[in-house]
Amino acid sequence: MNGQTPARHYYKKLVPSLILILNCIQFLSHPTKADPILLAFVFAVYLAFIWIIPYVASTAVSLSIFVGLWILTVFLWAVSGQEQSAAYFLIVFLMIYAAFRLPSRLSLIFTACLIGGNILLLSSHGGSLETIISNFSIMIGLYVFFSSMRFRREARKEAERNHAELAKMHVQLEHAHKELQKAHAELQEASVLSLRYAVLEERTRIARDIHDSIGHELTSVIVQLQSLPYILKSSKEDSEKVIQNVLSVARECLQEVRSVVHQMGRSESMVGLTALRGLIHQVEERSGLHVSLDTAGLSEESWPPNVSETIYRILQEALTNIIRHADASHAAAVISNDKSHLYITITDDGPFTGSLTYGFGLIGMKERAEKAGGSLTFSAVQPSGLKIELSLPLMTTNKEQKDEQR
Repeated sequence: MNGQTPARHYYKKLVPSLILILNCIQFLSHPTKADPILLAFVFAVYLAFIWIIPYVASTAVSLSIFVGLWILTVFLWAVSGQEQSAAYFLIVFLMIYAAFRLPSRLSLIFTACLIGGNILLLSSHGGSLETIISNFSIMIGLYVFFSSMRFRREARKEAERNHAELAKMHVQLEHAHKELQKAHAELQEASVLSLRYAVLEERTRIARDIHDSIGHELTSVIVQLQSLPYILKSSKEDSEKVIQNVLSVARECLQEVRSVVHQMGRSESMVGLTALRGLIHQVEERSGLHVSLDTAGLSEESWPPNVSETIYRILQEALTNIIRHADASHAAAVISNDKSHLYITITDDGPFTGSLTYGFGLIGMKERAEKAGGSLTFSAVQPSGLKIELSLPLMTTNKEQKDEQR
């Protein structure tokens, strides 16, 4: 039924059926030269045609039925003689139905044949030129009117189909968009967890190194110190040897601690731009966030250790916050310096517009910058995104130099 409701489907067959029945009664109530039984039979065939044709799927079969009805109607016309009103009505009815049921080009050809045949019949039965022209004009006008109705109906149905398809596509796109948002959120969370795992893995390695080396040596120191009171009572020479061993092991422990601390500083903060580029490369690989580094305004790359460590930690925390909270696809870091200060600006293209909530990460970044003698500010960029501006002094204090030497 092509998606139509049953009531509407039957309505489309009931209306033409009533038209046929009423006209059949009218024609039978007036005496004609046609046999009333033949006339009733022809109308009955047309009535059956109305209820059967919607279920015919083949165009060739439909056309055959239309041609058969036309031949039957011509036969009625020939039998009727001069009284051809019923036959003419049925031909017009058949033409209108063809305009709705047959394909556009085929209905046009069939209508042309009907009009041509009608003209021939009128001519053969002595019809006047005025009658022929009148019938021709009426049939042409009716065909154009009902064909335009059909075209408007098909255009409306096509628009409804397109609208339904667009609505369906919109739902699918909305569902795909939600899936992409979900996947993006999961990727961001996975990126943050990956960065945390890298930090945890490094801490685990350091803890393992301290446990395996320093822990073993300190255990040896404890054992020797515990035995020292007994050795002092028995032999002075042995006690001096134990003391020397303890001192030697303690020095080795101190050297090991310095080595571990030095490796931590060198791997994370003491190599300047190399460490920052490594950090950015690591973030891009693990999160998909594109990070650009601009050092065009940098006149030198040798920074004091505290400055290097502060920059590394702040950049690390800033990128982590961007991945977790900014919903950004691109971040940019610009580093420059003058004789006394080093400057770094970090921006992202997230949706931030001005309302900033200070969490643990942002507070920690600010405290770290102030501890190093610098300043850290946050501001919005146009049209959206967050800008972090860091300023650090390049000159270290005497206290910091002593701490580094120790």
